Amino acid sequence: MKTHNPYLIFLVLLISFLISAIPVHAAQWLLRPELIVGEEFNDNIFLTPENEEDDFITTAGLGLTGQILGRTAGLELNYTPTYNAFAHNTDLDFWRHTARLLIYKEFTRTTRLELTNDYLETEDPTDETRDFSPDDPTEGPGIDADRLRRGRGRYRTYGAAASLAHQFGERDHLNLAMRYGYHEDIDTFPGIRVEDYTELRPQVGFEYWFTQRWGMEANGYYSDRTYDDRNDREEYTGYLRLLRAFTRNFSGYLEYRHTELKYDRDYDPAADIDYSLYQPSVGIDYNFQENARLTLSVGYLFQNQRDVQDEDDDYGWLVNSEIAKRWLFRTSFFELTGGSGYQFEDRGYSDLGLNIYYTGRATLGYNFTPRTSAEIFGAYRYDEYPDEEPERADQTIGAGATFRYQAFQWMNLELTYSFRDLNSDVETADEYTENRVFIRIVIAPVTPYRLN
Repeated sequence: MKTHNPYLIFLVLLISFLISAIPVHAAQWLLRPELIVGEEFNDNIFLTPENEEDDFITTAGLGLTGQILGRTAGLELNYTPTYNAFAHNTDLDFWRHTARLLIYKEFTRTTRLELTNDYLETEDPTDETRDFSPDDPTEGPGIDADRLRRGRGRYRTYGAAASLAHQFGERDHLNLAMRYGYHEDIDTFPGIRVEDYTELRPQVGFEYWFTQRWGMEANGYYSDRTYDDRNDREEYTGYLRLLRAFTRNFSGYLEYRHTELKYDRDYDPAADIDYSLYQPSVGIDYNFQENARLTLSVGYLFQNQRDVQDEDDDYGWLVNSEIAKRWLFRTSFFELTGGSGYQFEDRGYSDLGLNIYYTGRATLGYNFTPRTSAEIFGAYRYDEYPDEEPERADQTIGAGATFRYQAFQWMNLELTYSFRDLNSDVETADEYTENRVFIRIVIAPVTPYRLN
């Protein structure tokens, strides 16, 4: 695996933006340290279908948040190293690292540049980076968990993005982005292929309204992914929409979505299949408010696998959707998120080809007192892999609850229970059931320290 140094990238971005973007003399320099101590019980630490092994995991670490805040520019760095000690499986005692760097610059009221860097190093197959916008259902973690990963081998994932957003009309906007990332397995095991890779992905999108009623929207990206031990791949994905506004927040559209996936086959000429996917559809788009939306379309997906004989050139009817909405009440909230569509399941631990997915999650939160609150959630995901032999379909059910108590202004307690169950209609799939109970204590100053 090629040597990667995300810290060098962090440093270059820090220096360049501190010099050119942030008026240092007028900025606020803030630092907020945290002390984190926790204990977890997990009844299936390796996510195995049989012979589940339980363990107690003690966690201790620090959380550091530094900010430089100016009037039109800013920087925020979050870094959390934690040491995890297993009661029985002491060979799994490792440090976990999560980090995020955010730098932003507002050139004008309608033009904003953002640079983000996310880093995760862990042995937990269900780990993901922190969600820094928990009150915004349209946001999420910078690095998601690898749903198909099993075992406790250490790995690291890094993602960086530079995005420029410009609004040039009441509803007209342009977005440009460049993303870079890599995945690397630190621990390797005999007989298991390593899927280490680097990826570069430029992306462009815009929305433009010709009149008050008619407009168009387009979005697309190119992905160039380079592997160490398999064929490299290129992907072209994009869509074009003709928009018709019925009200200020509600519109309909006709859409054409297209995907091309190609492999160079320099590593293994007999492996991997090139794809062409076409999907015309009709849909609606409803923006409830800021950070809340519903998109729903129905279309027919045509799938062409080149070099595959006797393969039908279609998949069938498919629903593309996305919903994100939080309803706020006086002492509670209800949040609903979900979506459906297609993607290629080849970014993480396994390569299962085309993935048709439907997912949803509901969360209910309640504040009992100013210092006591609780949340419960339920989640469901359906994944279909039509190119597997035999065809495979997985169902994942998740549920859990969290109780939070602010014992002192400088101390917070959190008790969490989570349940996850994966079932598949293929016997060779790694089904599992997992229960976790986690208690955590966070000690932090009431207000951040100001350094200037």
